[in-house]
Amino acid sequence: MIHPLDKAPEQGEAGLLKRLLRAGLPVAPTVAVALEEEFLRLANLQEQIGLLFQGVFGARIDEERLFYAAERAESLVRESYLLPERAEAFLGSLKGWQGPFLVRDSGRSPFAQARTPQEALFALKRLYASRYRVEEVLERWPRLFPTLDLVLVQEAGAPQEDPGLSLKAAELLGQPARVEAWEGRVVRVILD
Repeated sequence: MIHPLDKAPEQGEAGLLKRLLRAGLPVAPTVAVALEEEFLRLANLQEQIGLLFQGVFGARIDEERLFYAAERAESLVRESYLLPERAEAFLGSLKGWQGPFLVRDSGRSPFAQARTPQEALFALKRLYASRYRVEEVLERWPRLFPTLDLVLVQEAGAPQEDPGLSLKAAELLGQPARVEAWEGRVVRVILD
């Protein structure tokens, strides 16, 4: 559900960040969030979104219907609510952090920056909604729904590539890696 980095699942980039943290590299405070599946299920969004996209893809793409379905799907996600206890847990997981905050999918560039935990919560919902933009839907077609990876929320500003930390990370991980950092702390690991 919502885990600090040291208790996050050992998958993808969260696992890499966790390894670097255990090895002693400074890593930006990070929370791994896995709420999307529950959010979609409890709001009955998968069924509603599936119905919106019926008839869009056939012998050819019905572009008018595609744009309508994508716009409506994004609205459905934005207008739905996380369980109050999940929203409280999310905000509680950021307690004591000063910000700024980055919200992003594991293994991807930052999606949004936020100044407060509440803004980070809104950014999480916008990230979920962005999965139904026309470009995103076309990129993963024939699958309508995305693979539900972890979302990382980090206490960091816009990261920049750090050659020194990249060398250390590559040595610790045993493979070529690039690191993006903010204020000397690892934010993102990209395996080459």
